[in-house]
Amino acid sequence: MLLPHLAAVAIEDVQVVGSGVRITASAVAEAARCPGCGTNSRRVHDRYRRQLADVAVGGRPVMIRLAVRRFRCEASACPRRTFAEQVTGLTFRYGRRSQLQETMLVAIGRVLAGRAGARLADMLHCTVSPNTLLRRVRALTAEPPEKCPRVLGVDDFALKRGHVYGTVLIDIETGRPVDVLPDRTAETFTAWLKQHPGAEIVCRDRASAYAEAVRTAAPHAIQIADRFHLWLNLCKTVEKCVVAHRRCLTSPEDEAQGEVMEPPTGSPGIEGKRAANTRRHFAAVHEMYDKGVTIQVIAKALRMDRKTVRKYAHAATVEELLAPPLQRRRMLQPWAEYLTMRWQEGCTDSGRLFRELQQRGYRGSSRSVRRWLEPLRSAEAPIPKQSDAPTVRQVVGWLTRHPDDLTSGPRLRLKRILTRCPELADLRMHIQGFARMMKHLDGHLLPRWIKAAEGSELPPLHGFARNLNKDFDAVTAGLTLPYSSGMVEGHVNRVKFLKRQGYGRASFDLLRRRILLTP
Repeated sequence: MLLPHLAAVAIEDVQVVGSGVRITASAVAEAARCPGCGTNSRRVHDRYRRQLADVAVGGRPVMIRLAVRRFRCEASACPRRTFAEQVTGLTFRYGRRSQLQETMLVAIGRVLAGRAGARLADMLHCTVSPNTLLRRVRALTAEPPEKCPRVLGVDDFALKRGHVYGTVLIDIETGRPVDVLPDRTAETFTAWLKQHPGAEIVCRDRASAYAEAVRTAAPHAIQIADRFHLWLNLCKTVEKCVVAHRRCLTSPEDEAQGEVMEPPTGSPGIEGKRAANTRRHFAAVHEMYDKGVTIQVIAKALRMDRKTVRKYAHAATVEELLAPPLQRRRMLQPWAEYLTMRWQEGCTDSGRLFRELQQRGYRGSSRSVRRWLEPLRSAEAPIPKQSDAPTVRQVVGWLTRHPDDLTSGPRLRLKRILTRCPELADLRMHIQGFARMMKHLDGHLLPRWIKAAEGSELPPLHGFARNLNKDFDAVTAGLTLPYSSGMVEGHVNRVKFLKRQGYGRASFDLLRRRILLTP
């Protein structure tokens, strides 16, 4: 009852040896089957003892000393002369563990792999190395089915982000992984589909490689563009539209306040270590220069370069030295209005402003931008007022969120923005129409929506509509049929966990087996 896997042997003794338990037993079967020819034999050739590690009992490790026999095969045509008997449910050939412990280690290796699995096995009083667990996983069969599932989901995942990608295939109806491919190219996926026919529906993202593979290897299969990716593409389009009408996010009152502020040409209130050193050197140089001391003598006395001393001596006031050079200001003059506007909106990070200017064609250095902003940071300069205008991300969220989920504050602010900007108001109508198609699976309305989007005055929306036309059949199926790649995305998330669990050192073969075998 307590040790059912020992029912086929005779237990002779049970002893507590140190911190463990030792069980002495012997095999009692009258005959054994030859592994070569399958003939039963009763002729005992020899006897010997095997030591098997078993699962713990009562928190103590168990060692079984099992007396087994070697039988002589009685079949004359059998190439084997003798063979060792195996106890059903307890032993296996060349095994130093019981079948119960071996099954437990295989389960631990499937779920936790190497190091983590070895730690858990040690807590269960089963000493094993990480490599042993990995060998157990590699010994398992992980072959894909001969026939492709009826509804197949496909998506890529990063083996090395930005460089190497793989492909995971999922049975949408059962939720189980089918196979893992070493790359995400159309050729590899095409070859797999030809070897495993039977796909009737394929759920994919907007990648063209998978679409081409399905058209080549399974032309009769229905392709479904995932609704999540469609909505994600629409959100990116909405963001481009909001950026193009960014000035509409600011009310006329905020613009009037922004026109008052101009970047000061001087910097009398600049403070800091550099400003303090500049004032100290300016005072020391002029104290000697005003007395008629030559620049060479001043440079030697103050241990300064002659060009630096000449610059300090020829400056009438210290503010000339603290003000940004005219050349730097001229270089940033085309972006002066933009910098002023962003400063008034509350963005005082010079690094962020530098990156924004680079996107607009600026070719100068970040140091020039930082020095250009120094007068605005001075105590004499007005403190930038945090603009009440919402950010682009906030407006995109308000436009793409369900209207019932908006509170009264954002709903009122969005209403004001749409009143000032007819283009964004038109954009909201297109967003709501697309959302209704997705929710109610009204794919037959897609041509009408595309025609309306192409007639709008929003260029980013025109590009989104053109891309829908390029993949029209798959998009229509995605907005009509109930299938999607949501389950595939969940498996991709699980694949990331399994990959990181291997610390990035697991080979593709081991990762593939863990993806297919881990429950």
